[in-house]
Amino acid sequence: MYNGTKRIGFVSLSVILAMTIFWPTPATQTITKEYYGPPAPIFHTLNVTPPKLLCEAAFLQDNSTSEKLYGKDEYNVRPIASITKLITALTFLDFKVDWDKTIEMDTSDANNSSRSPLRAGDIYRVRDLFYCSLMSSDNRATRALARSTGVSTDSFIVMMNRKVDNLALFSIKVDEVTGLSENNVASAYDIARLVNIASTNETIQATLCTKEYSFLSEKRKRLVTLGNTNRMLSSSWRIEGGKTGYIGESGYCFAVRVADDKGHDLTGVVLGAHSNSRRFKEVTKLFQWAFAALDKVQASTIGKL
Repeated sequence: MYNGTKRIGFVSLSVILAMTIFWPTPATQTITKEYYGPPAPIFHTLNVTPPKLLCEAAFLQDNSTSEKLYGKDEYNVRPIASITKLITALTFLDFKVDWDKTIEMDTSDANNSSRSPLRAGDIYRVRDLFYCSLMSSDNRATRALARSTGVSTDSFIVMMNRKVDNLALFSIKVDEVTGLSENNVASAYDIARLVNIASTNETIQATLCTKEYSFLSEKRKRLVTLGNTNRMLSSSWRIEGGKTGYIGESGYCFAVRVADDKGHDLTGVVLGAHSNSRRFKEVTKLFQWAFAALDKVQASTIGKL
């Protein structure tokens, strides 16, 4: 009897130990890192020193070669605020969209939504809500847009998480559609990939690159004029798409894809800057450095021919 009990106890203990070692806990998160390689070695041989950025995390990719040009804690997972809306838009476009469909804004859209020109009780076209969501980062518009699909909010969020998993953006997790939750998180590395995916969608890209948009509400006929939160649309570079984000927990965030007139195509991400203007200054600093460095690379290569 004693030997049997001892044997059973040993087996049970072995099972418990195995489960402890191999059973994943809710806190466990595995992030697959696609290898981009180090910053191009020729940058160092040309004495090109990378800038020091005032932000919590940053990433810069050369889209022509898929090389990482700059990284600062790029795999750290952080709140991403309204950059979430790129995932909302990609998920929304998986539905059969009727752009002229009208949606009444209700109190659930307006509650705890931050400032908005959209009013509960008024009626808006889906097309106008889409512009509001991506251009001016309007939370009410984003909630109404998700609701217009006819699925529950919970189901839509499940679809958003499935979407990023299918795109192999494994650090991205969301629990609501606007970015107001600090639980909407990602790495700067995956945000760069998300921006690239979103910018290849013609509908999203056209919306992200629109500086100003006006429309009338359908019920009260109120004129609404939107400005884009992306200040870099006024730069001399060609902007292929970009999205801002801010909540207290995330700091000021910005992700943008930029091309110049020499054929360079880069995507930069700054997360956790300390002010609205700072996020644009830091990402501009990053692009100026990279474009200058790439020009030196081209000049060096031509000189050796």
